[in-house]
Amino acid sequence: MNKLKKFTVHGTAVDSDTSIQLDEISILAEPETLRELGIFLINASYEMAVNGREHVHLQDVIESFSHKEHVDFIVLNQKLIKPA
Repeated sequence: MNKLKKFTVHGTAVDSDTSIQLDEISILAEPETLRELGIFLINASYEMAVNGREHVHLQDVIESFSHKEHVDFIVLNQKLIKPA
């Protein structure tokens, strides 16, 4: 894998609106789901680079998204959004 530029990961606990910076993340999913998440990240990065999107939500692009069964991924364009 190539070197990565600096990035951070933030999240919220279940039933909380308070965002915290995370040290690591774990995704418990089947391989097919992980591939679909990878495709989402690739497509979101394209939207940001080509179309100047500030952010993209997984819930906006997954037809059957359910807050009971899924976790929303929100990817933020670091060129447009600075950490608080």
